[in-house]
Amino acid sequence: MKKVFAVIALVLLSASACFALSDAEYLRMKKNNADFRKADQRLTQVWKKLKGSLSGRVFAELQALQNDWISFGRDEEAQEYINEGYSRAEAYTMATNERADDLPDIADTIVRKVNHEREYE
Repeated sequence: MKKVFAVIALVLLSASACFALSDAEYLRMKKNNADFRKADQRLTQVWKKLKGSLSGRVFAELQALQNDWISFGRDEEAQEYINEGYSRAEAYTMATNERADDLPDIADTIVRKVNHEREYE
């Protein structure tokens, strides 16, 4: 049974690697595509603003979610756009802009969760 799970995990990892944005591709896209560069800069600005306004615990949780998004979520979101016929650059631009839009709401959700937990400590 463990072998079956190992094979499934390997297949899923291989499948996600097929469309994942490598570091080199990210840098190339950032250099060569103005729209992606703007989206990435926007996400960075939102990130910096949140970093300066959140407590350490909230920011640590947000950072973990952001790391997961960069590792997996961004590629999954972009792949959906690619499947709809968008170019790779367009897909990653849209996914990045959406993340910039969503990040403050994600942070607010974490703040509410942390505050709720504090009430019951």
